[in-house]
Amino acid sequence: MRRIPWFAGVAVLSLVAGIAARQWWGYASLPKPSPNLWLEDVQDHIHVVPGEWRGKVLIVNFWATWCEPCREEMPEFVRMQNELGGRGLQFVGIALDEAEAVEDFLAGTPVNYPILLGDMAAGEWAEALGNPLSVLPFSVVFDRTGSKVFSRIGVFRPGEILAVTTDPLNSPIPPK
Repeated sequence: MRRIPWFAGVAVLSLVAGIAARQWWGYASLPKPSPNLWLEDVQDHIHVVPGEWRGKVLIVNFWATWCEPCREEMPEFVRMQNELGGRGLQFVGIALDEAEAVEDFLAGTPVNYPILLGDMAAGEWAEALGNPLSVLPFSVVFDRTGSKVFSRIGVFRPGEILAVTTDPLNSPIPPK
């Protein structure tokens, strides 16, 4: 009779230890993100992310034309770029999609921030920045020094954006 509770205890302890080990080794095995990523835009100009926008609060948004939630959040990014761009906020989109599909999409839905064409390195960079399952949309906030301060898998809501970009610890956008 006493062996059943002992076995149950060992089983639970083993399960917890296994989960803890998986979490520790899983996170430890993720590569550290490289400090910069070189990508082309649809006009074949090369950009360096986040280095090119150092000195600004940078929101990098990984998206695709076929991703409905990605398309839904873009008008808010356009609005915020208009409203806060002059005060130091910069959006950059990284499209994980075919160049032709991105060009067609942008022809019908213009945006006021750079859209870069992602490649395999961009997907790996997104994984290293906190998106191990390659879920879209995925956004990363960098402070004015180029350090990652926040990441969000899924739709990035306006309230979340403002909370992250106006926190004094995260190199704030100065008040009006």
